[in-house]
Amino acid sequence: MSTKRLAEAEAQLTALGPTPFPLPLGPYASIVEGGFTGMKKSDWVVGGMRERLGAVLRGCTPERLVDGHAGAKPYKVAPASDAPGTRALHAVGLSLASGDPVLCFLGLASAASGDFHEALNAASLTGAKVIFLVTVSALRDAPVGPQLATSPSRIAEAFDIPVVEIASDVKSVKSAVAKARKAGQTTLIQASLE
Repeated sequence: MSTKRLAEAEAQLTALGPTPFPLPLGPYASIVEGGFTGMKKSDWVVGGMRERLGAVLRGCTPERLVDGHAGAKPYKVAPASDAPGTRALHAVGLSLASGDPVLCFLGLASAASGDFHEALNAASLTGAKVIFLVTVSALRDAPVGPQLATSPSRIAEAFDIPVVEIASDVKSVKSAVAKARKAGQTTLIQASLE
C-alpha cells in the first residue's frame, strides 16, 4: 500500500512542476518507504529532494512538497539542503535539540563530504540519536569517478558508531531503522542498491 501511495504521489508532484526540479524515486522508493515507516510520525526526518516524498506516508499532500526547499514541519520533514552532506549536521542538531531520534537519508556524494565526517564525529561525541541511512549504489551512467576511498560503514566504525549493512528492500530497511530507533544511539545503516 505504501509503495503504491509513493508512486501516486510522485506522479502528482511531477505534474505540479516541483522546484528546483523533480527527482524520481525509482529504485530508491523501497529505501524511502522503509525509512519513513521504520520511524514514528513524531520523529524528524532529514532528506534530500527525492526522500522528502516520503512525507506523503505521514499524511502530507504532494502540493505541500512542490517547493523543495520548504520544510513540512507538521509532518516532521526538514527542508532539503543545497549541500547534501550538510543534512547530516542538521540531523545531529535536530536530535540534540529535541532529544529524539532523527533519521537522515544520505548517498555516496553526501558521505564523501567533510560535513559527513563532522556529523559522525559530533554524533559520536554527544550521543545524538541519529540514524544515518546511507544508500550505496554504483554510478554507472554518471561521469564521475569513485567518490570515497572506503565505504561509509568503515568511516562510521572509525568513530565507534554501530553499523548495520542491509539490502535495499522495504522490509530490511524498515526493520533496521526501527531497531536503530529503539536502540536510541547513533547508528549508520548502509543499504546496498544494486
